[in-house]
Amino acid sequence: MGSPAQEEPVGVAAPTPPRRRLRRIVRAVLVGLAVCVSVQVIFLVGIRQDLTTGRDAITAGRRQALAGDLPAAQESFSRAEVSFQRAVDRAEGPIGTLARAVPWLGNTSQTVTAMAGAGVSLSAAGSTLTGALLELPDGIGSLAPTGGVLPVDRYVDLAAAVDSARDGAAQATDELAAAPGPLVPQVVARALWDGQEQAAMLATDLDGISQLLRGLGSFAGVGAPRRYLVLAQNPAELRGTGGIWGAYALVTLRDGRATISPARPTQTLRDFPAGRVPSPSEEYARTYDQFGGAGSWQNMNATPDFPSAAKAALANYALGEGLELDGVLAADPFFLEALLEVTGPLRVPGAGTVRADTVVDVTTNRAYARFDGATQRKEILGAAATEALTRFLAMDDHGLARLKALGTSIASGHLRVYSTDPDVQGALATLGVDGALLPTTGDLLSVSVNNGSGSKIDYYADRSVDYDVRLGGAGEAIASATVTIANDAPTKGQPRYVIGPFLDGAAAGDQIPLTTVSCHAPCDLLTATRDGTDVALATGSENGIPWLADYGTIPAGGEGTLALTWRADDVWEGNGSGGRYDLTFFGQPTVQPTDLHVTIHTPAGTDVIWTSEAMAVDGDTASWEGSPSSRTTLSVRFRAPLPLRYLRNVTRPILGG
Repeated sequence: MGSPAQEEPVGVAAPTPPRRRLRRIVRAVLVGLAVCVSVQVIFLVGIRQDLTTGRDAITAGRRQALAGDLPAAQESFSRAEVSFQRAVDRAEGPIGTLARAVPWLGNTSQTVTAMAGAGVSLSAAGSTLTGALLELPDGIGSLAPTGGVLPVDRYVDLAAAVDSARDGAAQATDELAAAPGPLVPQVVARALWDGQEQAAMLATDLDGISQLLRGLGSFAGVGAPRRYLVLAQNPAELRGTGGIWGAYALVTLRDGRATISPARPTQTLRDFPAGRVPSPSEEYARTYDQFGGAGSWQNMNATPDFPSAAKAALANYALGEGLELDGVLAADPFFLEALLEVTGPLRVPGAGTVRADTVVDVTTNRAYARFDGATQRKEILGAAATEALTRFLAMDDHGLARLKALGTSIASGHLRVYSTDPDVQGALATLGVDGALLPTTGDLLSVSVNNGSGSKIDYYADRSVDYDVRLGGAGEAIASATVTIANDAPTKGQPRYVIGPFLDGAAAGDQIPLTTVSCHAPCDLLTATRDGTDVALATGSENGIPWLADYGTIPAGGEGTLALTWRADDVWEGNGSGGRYDLTFFGQPTVQPTDLHVTIHTPAGTDVIWTSEAMAVDGDTASWEGSPSSRTTLSVRFRAPLPLRYLRNVTRPILGG
């Protein structure tokens, strides 16, 4: 007999082979992923045009506002707000809600949604501020002095609108800061970082402007007169703040009206032995008392920190002249150039007609051949500068052009302002135009030169600064700073007052710079060479910032190079997966603008993916070059490839690394 047949169980499916089950799972995952991506694409395509339109409109509004076309700016900001609001509405709709809910991929949707909301806040801020300016008789120009009087009441009235705009910018900053940056496409991440940078900068600027508007009444002598020491800086003989203080005048502000005294040489002010005049700080005394410090009008501004120099000047003036002043203004010939571009040419006795395009050359070089005595020259040029400023303040028209001239001069360091009023000084600090040398977030570099020859030889100097920084692990960096000064001075054909020599062993045309380089604290010097030969440097610190100084001679027609390399800690934030590096460069106003070249190498395994300014980017290297303002900040962001980021961020904690 045969074996009985085995019966199949009824109602039970045959087991699925493992390979087929895996294919089904993969297929399901792929279908789900395709659906998620489709939702993301539908969402992004729908919202992208609104964001682009809003961005272009808000950029146009800002440009139009700065040009004084307030009606066009108001229309652009309104158009931007409509576009961004439409983007917000899309984001809050069904597709947007579904897109944000998708794990991981939802980061992109959340980031874009935050950008749309921030755009609404920024557009509204622009509309608020522009609307307030439109109510003024001459728009922004109404804020300029008229008939020699500052319109203080208008400043106070505008403060509320600035506060509202500042709050809108701050809200946008918060919204963008909360947006998820990791694991989003780089094109979205770059747009986010641009927005974060611009919103934060705008919020800070508006905060500073608000403080300034509220403090200008006191600054302008409302309720009690205010007196300010005005000093003429000559960059042909360099000092830390920009140039030797050769002449001075007093400006009195009473209820907004300015009165300017005749200009006189600073040699008519009293000098005191080092230590007699109260020093701005112990570090200032340690560094500059050897040159006379706060007691010497010739050298008290050897420091690149303008608030310290201003405090020294006020203390010296109070001791020597018996008068407490309320602040210091220091102006160089480039400020006169800005004034004359608005007021027109000026007739100077003995020098003829001085125009905007000739005033720098006349005051820093030609005048020495035209006037025999230093006292006569300073009195005549001082009187001309006083006349130019008086005309500038007394004008009734060109309000916007005059405000731009003042703003540009302050931002570039050609007009420095210090006030004993803490509100005004705090506003200048917030705006970053106080001329202070202080520690910053991230890396810093400062290069300043003090003339050691006693001549006016810096008129002929051409200076370049190269900074190459390589970022390593845990925030560290190896930095190389190279300062090159080309001395194009003649050896004859100019008065001895201009080309020297005044020192034993020096020759006509010699440039003898005391070059000071300041770096991020702490920075450990590794190498130092002058013209390729090892050199020992003087060292110290100011305001907690280390400095390295060298004193050498550059003959006429020659070139001098100071090259330093150091190691610094805590100059960037992040880890091996990615991070951010910020560099703040503190510039010194010079006759010929300094050429700055910066090269940033990011940590191994990372690439540069964003820069705050236009830079040449090649993989892990970003380069910038230009003529910096008195304070220039450059920022870069860098990332490792996605698999490496995942490995470093996820597996390292698991492995205990």
